[in-house]
Amino acid sequence: MTEQSNEKPVIETRKGKSVWLTLNRPQIKNAMNGEMIAMLVEAFQRLGNDPDTRAIVLAANGDAFCSGADLGYMMQMAQQAASNQQSGITLTSLFRGIAECPKPVVARVHGLCLAGATGLVSASDIIVASNNVKFSLPEVKRGLIPATISPYVVQAMGIQAARRYFITGETFTAEKAYALGMVHELTTPDTLDAKLESILAELDSCAPDAMAACKKLVRDVSRMDITADETHAEVAARLAAVRGSAEAAEGMMAFMEKRKPKWVG
Repeated sequence: MTEQSNEKPVIETRKGKSVWLTLNRPQIKNAMNGEMIAMLVEAFQRLGNDPDTRAIVLAANGDAFCSGADLGYMMQMAQQAASNQQSGITLTSLFRGIAECPKPVVARVHGLCLAGATGLVSASDIIVASNNVKFSLPEVKRGLIPATISPYVVQAMGIQAARRYFITGETFTAEKAYALGMVHELTTPDTLDAKLESILAELDSCAPDAMAACKKLVRDVSRMDITADETHAEVAARLAAVRGSAEAAEGMMAFMEKRKPKWVG
């Protein structure tokens, strides 16, 4: 991504059925301040309820995806007790808003992905990364902990990897993140956008309500006891509810009639 003259910390651009949210503080490697965080929280909430949006791409201008939270902002919050607590809650709402957004969220990662940026990535549904990306959770080297991002990063990289990288703060490669399952697609810098576009094309062919239901299904099932009768009753009930929907009727009929369903433009 090239640097833009637009001074907003987040640029919102509609491209077909997708909306790109581009971090735009390239001069400081897109470090997140209060304004950027607030804009992202609002955008994910709004776009999540927008019927014209099929997917959301989280990208960045400049030579880095994101270096995490702006340390100046963090120090300012630490000096104000009320703001310190509230800023933590706001950060939590950002990562939760990405994870629970009804729309698929695709992260386009390049350059650096540090600290809170790993939370942005880990809360996303699909992560496409250039093979030159450097990841790190360096909070311990600043006397901090990766608390607000931890629920998503631990899920994304696994408990054993989190034990290591949380307490060492060391840098790890995109190849390592891919091996851990934290990154879904690993590309060269010059094929990053082509891979992203192919994924967006797949999402364009999928039923919007079904994708939202799938996101919620994964979140909920990951917390269920698979040996419990209640779990099996719950997933059966979800299938019945979706199978009886107008969207499912259209999808199944389109398949039988060998045509594209109405949600495919």
